[in-house]
Amino acid sequence: MLVVLLGGLVAFAAGQMLTAHIEVLAVAQDVAVGSTITADDLTVASVPSDPHLSPIPATEQSRVVGMVAQVPLVRGGLLTQAQVGADNGLAAGELLVALPLKEGQFPARGLTAGQRVLIVPTPGSTGSGGTGVAEGATPPSTEATVAEVGPANPTTQLTVVDVRLPHDDGPTVAQLASTGNLALILLPAGS
Repeated sequence: MLVVLLGGLVAFAAGQMLTAHIEVLAVAQDVAVGSTITADDLTVASVPSDPHLSPIPATEQSRVVGMVAQVPLVRGGLLTQAQVGADNGLAAGELLVALPLKEGQFPARGLTAGQRVLIVPTPGSTGSGGTGVAEGATPPSTEATVAEVGPANPTTQLTVVDVRLPHDDGPTVAQLASTGNLALILLPAGS
């Protein structure tokens, strides 16, 4: 009888250790990449302790408030250190350029933050690049990384895609974006 009782106590103690919960930070509402995180953006969640997860402990909330979202934060997700930073997430020598795109100027499957794309000039309706490049010359294609994809605007039928790209390519791509004469090609992962 004593052995059964002792076995039950050991099993109970092991079960308690396996289901130990910790309090961590979670996302209370969607936060766009590059936005400053406020206290209203955060909530506390109690989750089982797991060595494979690395959420930010709830005790660090005051440190996280005021930081910048490095990726889009989705309501209900656990917050990790890699998702927040002290600045806007742009590396030295990098610019963020907004590309207003119509359906057909980017893949139908859509784009997500972190994907690599090739920005390709297209002739447009006039047959001219209209990008400030010498007449008859086509600006080169430019590689970029998708930073964020906005919702489609039902009135204008445009979707704004923010891309990170090298500083030297920023002005040319911004001029190209103003004409609408461009298309995005999704590059394979790891390219």
